[in-house]
Amino acid sequence: MKKSVPFPQSAVPVSGQFDLIVCGGGLSGIAAAWNAADRGLKVMLMEYYHKLGGVPVSGMLGIVSGFRLEDEQVVDGKFFRGLHERMDKNDGCTSRQDWAFRLHPEKLSMVLLEMLKEKGVRILLQTSAVSVSADGGMIRYVVSASKQGLEAWAAKLFVDDTGDGDLAVMAGCPFEYGRPSDGKVQSSSLTFKLAGIDMSRIPKDMTEATKIWRQEPHLTATNHTVITYLPGTNGEASVNMTHILNCDPLTHEGQLRIREEGAEQAQEIADFCRRNLSGFEHCYVAETAMQPGIRESRRIVGDYTLTEQDVITGQDFPDEIARGGWGIDIHVPDHIHGETPMPHFCLSKSFGVPYRCILPQGIRNLYIAGRPISATHEAFAASRINGTCIALGEAIGVAAEMFMKTTDTRAVDVSALQDELQKRHGICHRKIIR
Repeated sequence: MKKSVPFPQSAVPVSGQFDLIVCGGGLSGIAAAWNAADRGLKVMLMEYYHKLGGVPVSGMLGIVSGFRLEDEQVVDGKFFRGLHERMDKNDGCTSRQDWAFRLHPEKLSMVLLEMLKEKGVRILLQTSAVSVSADGGMIRYVVSASKQGLEAWAAKLFVDDTGDGDLAVMAGCPFEYGRPSDGKVQSSSLTFKLAGIDMSRIPKDMTEATKIWRQEPHLTATNHTVITYLPGTNGEASVNMTHILNCDPLTHEGQLRIREEGAEQAQEIADFCRRNLSGFEHCYVAETAMQPGIRESRRIVGDYTLTEQDVITGQDFPDEIARGGWGIDIHVPDHIHGETPMPHFCLSKSFGVPYRCILPQGIRNLYIAGRPISATHEAFAASRINGTCIALGEAIGVAAEMFMKTTDTRAVDVSALQDELQKRHGICHRKIIR
């Protein structure tokens, strides 16, 4: 048993009261906060890092995927449209084969901040949720830690957008972790930025680069090249190729390994690009991401668990609040390439995500946003994509207003929620573009 010491602070001051508190500033949580504030709620959002936007920003991913599937629009909504429009105006967004957006991380961060401030959302940066006070199946307060010390914040409703389900676990909600066979989670990555690229000479596609990569032995455990040219820049690209295997990202040791091994792999990848790719002869690693790319950690158990079969068959649900268009994309923790063949990566149609997947068991005033919704290890590999996370955030923000009339997430009229989402351009049932 670990030794314990008395904690010096027995009482924490209550610093504010809100209708909704969102813990975590990823795209899902931001969509929820924006939509709730747009509908008149008093909202606060706290974020661990010093920038909003999650992995696309602090993780330097530079891309948001999963909003289209062939001729099917999978993700839409009032927030989504507003974000896309503003990024276009700021020369910070381009499309990629109609299924993903290339985004400039810094411009995205500023646009998100602007959108939330316009709606009157109170924003706390470099602030972590460290504890909750809950009773009777309801969270009453969340305790934060920041440069101002420990503070308590009261709200009627809470959203967990921490990425790892931190708030839900503090409240005692059950969760699952990793694959059923051994509890290992998908490999993590450290995205980085390459600079010094001659954009006039870059390859038209990366097919040949991938072939060359596969012919050489590498420290980096991946079998394909993933380079995203950043819009509005002069010769910069985001590279998402590093893989840190057999790594538990919720431990001190795991986080250190992601930083050390990810930085080493970044240098190896840059060297490969200099030697093999036209236009990359003078490229260099300009920056590694502040936030690691964690593909999987906790999955919070909800009233329904999305399954692999739901994803593969494009399942419809009577209580669905979003659609997903990404296949089962598992980067396994211990394979030589950090991934295995994915027979269900390419879907023939989108799948529904039920309202029940965002309701954690045991708590009646908490929604799960973003990555750790209730899903199996396999289904989670499809639902974790940012496009789907945005769609869930759109739904949560609208549901938040309805919650205020019931004070119980399970008493919200989901049929009325679906109607309202569709009025705001959200997609609950498949909408085909003809």
